[in-house]
Amino acid sequence: ALDDLERLVVMWLFERSKMAMSGTAGYKLHQQISKALQRHSEAIRNAISHYNTQAAALNPPRPPISWKDIAEYSFLGEFDLLRHCRADVQDNNWAKPAFRQATVKFFRLQRAHEELVHVSMEVRCLWTSIHDEEAHTTKVIDELLISDCPLTSELTKQHQPWHAINQLHLHCLEEIMHHPRYVGSQGVGIRLGTPTIPEDAGVENSQVDMDRAVRVELQLVGM
Repeated sequence: ALDDLERLVVMWLFERSKMAMSGTAGYKLHQQISKALQRHSEAIRNAISHYNTQAAALNPPRPPISWKDIAEYSFLGEFDLLRHCRADVQDNNWAKPAFRQATVKFFRLQRAHEELVHVSMEVRCLWTSIHDEEAHTTKVIDELLISDCPLTSELTKQHQPWHAINQLHLHCLEEIMHHPRYVGSQGVGIRLGTPTIPEDAGVENSQVDMDRAVRVELQLVGM
């Protein structure tokens, strides 16, 4: 309502300025300007009525505007109609720097708590993946040793650097698990589809957390 009224008043003042300009001659031109002023005047009256309705609903209410207030303006430089009519958003709490900074810190803290949960899940997923990979590779090497396959020495050679890297990763993961802010479970997880539960998993058959097993499986599928 404010923007519409301001636009109409400015247009109306422009037409009045044209009428007052020296050198504006001609009966037809004056007639056109007069008709334009009449159209703008009717539109302004409607806009004033709409504005007064909206102004009365504000908190606190704004003073109403009459056509007489508009008609008294003679130059564009006198147009300060809406100077005190708008609600100042700077008075709102969200517009104050201190409130904005506190809000940003609050949401960052919330995201940090969520990230702790995500990291805890990722840590156990990675631990489980490394454990299963090591167990599978060791099993394959043992089977090849029994069959005296020439591939045994090459596979063992390839596995040694990977085993060393995995040990470093497990050491870092263990430190994370012992951190006071760690919110996940300790030890190796259980993937869905595992035929048996490893003996060194540290989990009794009667206490298997199937919900965590599902999450571990979903995470490993996406890796």
